[in-house]
Amino acid sequence: MHVTVWNIPETCSEQDVRSFFERELGKYAKGITVYDAGTSNAHADLELDSDLPYVADAVAHELQSRRLAGVALKVSAPPFEDDEPVKRRN
Repeated sequence: MHVTVWNIPETCSEQDVRSFFERELGKYAKGITVYDAGTSNAHADLELDSDLPYVADAVAHELQSRRLAGVALKVSAPPFEDDEPVKRRN
């Protein structure tokens, strides 16, 4: 599962961003990729160590309330996708 984070301050280095998310995510952080660090387009892709779709949604909601270097983060997770369609009972 992946979560994308935008609105990362230009003042943060790639290591600052990695350290922040490693601390915030703990055991759920499988991989952290930072793009365009030090620019106004800086963003990160967080790979979560979980196969459960609701974990990405819960992490996204939790990170949405966090600030990095005083700036509120913007976070999104992919929508839930079931492997099998939901069967309706008649």
